Amino acid sequence: MRFGQRQRRRGATALRREPPASPGAWKVVWSLPLRWLGVALALAAVGFGVRFASEKLREPGAFPLRQVRIEGELRNLAEEDFQPIVRGYLGQNFFDADLDALHGELAVNPWIEEVAVRRGWPDTVEITLRERVAFGYWGEREMVDVNGHRFQPAEVRQPGPWPRLAGPDGHEKDLIRTYRQARALLDPVGLKLVKLVEDERRAWWLTFDSGLEVYLGREQFERRLQRLARIYPRILAAQAERIAAVDLRYVNGFAVRWKTGSPDPAAG
Repeated sequence: MRFGQRQRRRGATALRREPPASPGAWKVVWSLPLRWLGVALALAAVGFGVRFASEKLREPGAFPLRQVRIEGELRNLAEEDFQPIVRGYLGQNFFDADLDALHGELAVNPWIEEVAVRRGWPDTVEITLRERVAFGYWGEREMVDVNGHRFQPAEVRQPGPWPRLAGPDGHEKDLIRTYRQARALLDPVGLKLVKLVEDERRAWWLTFDSGLEVYLGREQFERRLQRLARIYPRILAAQAERIAAVDLRYVNGFAVRWKTGSPDPAAG
């Protein structure tokens, strides 16, 4: 056994000295933060430029709205109806004008069914609208459109004559459908329906352009309407000018009420 060399103890570790960091390592460490700093500065500059440009574009007097363009078929509406509303927006900044508020002011017009408002570069307000298509009058003060929507316009420019309808709330579409059905059946025999009423008891009254009134009651509406179409040209037409009203509630006949000075009331 040799004693001249010391045996290394098991588990011991030799220490090594790391070489000093080279200058290139600092570049690696700082390159990423510097890069993000540059991006942040660039974004800040862009944001400042956008904000500055936005403020310039929205300055009072810059890019004023000067004209209005209206698209849509106008029957009961006219351009002068929009002038008092739109006048308040002319001269406002193109980018800053509140067109949502303008849309709200236009939409309350009873004749407007649908409206869209948008900007048209460089100085125009573009209004696209769809006017409500009226079907006739409803009751004393309202009108009803072809979709059964009731409305109350301030002015009616479109020439009539408009039929008059009246009935319970929620029956608007039913009365429009019934009116069309009656016109299709009675026009060919010379009876022009101008007024259709469904009263509170759900009974039907018909009034024609000659002034003739016909009472159909609540039941068997279609059957009684067909009976009127049969008997009018054969029996009633010849004396129509003297007849005030016809009551068709009878099962196998009808009753006639004569105008003043005509023959005594009779039943058919």
